[in-house]
Amino acid sequence: MNGLNELLKKKLLRHIEDGRADIVQLCSELVKIPSENPPGDVKDIASFIEDWLETRGLKVEAYEPERGRVSLISKIGETDRPAIILNGHMDVVPAGNPKRWNFPPYCGEVKGSKVLGRGATDMKGGLTSIIVAFATVFQVVKALPGRVILNAVPDEETGGEYGSGWCVKTGKVQGDACLIGEPSGIRHSFIGEKGICWLRLNSEGVPAHGSLPMLGDNAIEKLVKALPIAQRMRREEAETPMEITSVIEASQDFYREMMRGKGVIDEAKIEDAARAINHNTVNIGVIQGGVKTNIVPESCTANIDIRVPAGVTPEKVKMRIEEMLKEAGLADINCEFIDRSNPNYTAPTEEVFTILDNNVREVVGVDAKPLFMTGATDGRFFRLKGIPTINYGPGEISLAHAYNEYVPTDDLIKATKVIAGTIVDFIYQQGVSAQREK
Repeated sequence: MNGLNELLKKKLLRHIEDGRADIVQLCSELVKIPSENPPGDVKDIASFIEDWLETRGLKVEAYEPERGRVSLISKIGETDRPAIILNGHMDVVPAGNPKRWNFPPYCGEVKGSKVLGRGATDMKGGLTSIIVAFATVFQVVKALPGRVILNAVPDEETGGEYGSGWCVKTGKVQGDACLIGEPSGIRHSFIGEKGICWLRLNSEGVPAHGSLPMLGDNAIEKLVKALPIAQRMRREEAETPMEITSVIEASQDFYREMMRGKGVIDEAKIEDAARAINHNTVNIGVIQGGVKTNIVPESCTANIDIRVPAGVTPEKVKMRIEEMLKEAGLADINCEFIDRSNPNYTAPTEEVFTILDNNVREVVGVDAKPLFMTGATDGRFFRLKGIPTINYGPGEISLAHAYNEYVPTDDLIKATKVIAGTIVDFIYQQGVSAQREK
């Protein structure tokens, strides 16, 4: 079986190398299709991908649980198990001010060794890699003893409720492992991510004329006293689970290097970025209060984004903030969840990571260093459902959501090779293991 596996992989890699120009062109075409979220309508790019797959003989199912939020699912293979999911999102963040771009944000131009444009890194480069790897396996491996599921989703940039979340919740997508093409750089992989704890603090006051504020109770002033209390959560360090201690340490080094690579020379800021991996981060994102300058405000709200590390839960963070508010005499300030998810990770001992690591070593020549993300991705939906999930794709994370975004063409090809090789190795190795167990 190993000999057959290696022959198939050589054929796959050769097929991908021969199609280098077509792969780059596909990425370019995807970037040219605006799919900004908000507003989140991905029908145009979903239709393009569906046509591209069907032209190559693949069957595609399209689902639209919310208007414009289209998810695509395509499956290949002879049996239902073992099954590996290839997931990627079609939406991109808005391009922002076009004057701050050095090129039109949706040009999709291939210039030198880069594909240029919004979404090239996050994540139409990775989307290209999983689509091409999927189609190549279909074309080369005629009787695949397992299942490969391609899942292109619409709304990762706004939480994933109608995309990956919906696909997992409804059982439309199920598997033994998942690869997500999010940008990790071809030398790294992200095996976990911090949790989300989005809170809304609300204070109520008593309105009065602004010239006699002592007759009222200023809700803004009350809330202002609460904000430093929420910020105290930054001080609390998590107790890292033993199995990912080395991953957390490597991730801290990664973020130090990333900050220095972006030109940051302030060592305090660099260390703050490293601390973000195993500490809470707190961002006061929105404050709303008052209706008129000469009226004592009767209400004020603040939306706060807290990212919680492994070893902490959103519920514990909320409870601690409520305790501190009470201690400060601010018990009447209401604290409620806007959104939440637990920190999640796939242990680096999982077979899908070991297989990916072997393929990165074969194609790129380095180990696929496992890292932890500060942000959240659709990976949480799969991990929290018990599916081992790895984020691996072309493009550097520092380019995501940035002006003058691009993806290196060579990384695009190498990531496609790594993913294709991982698919074949996973299906055949899992299949052999299942037969032995029988």
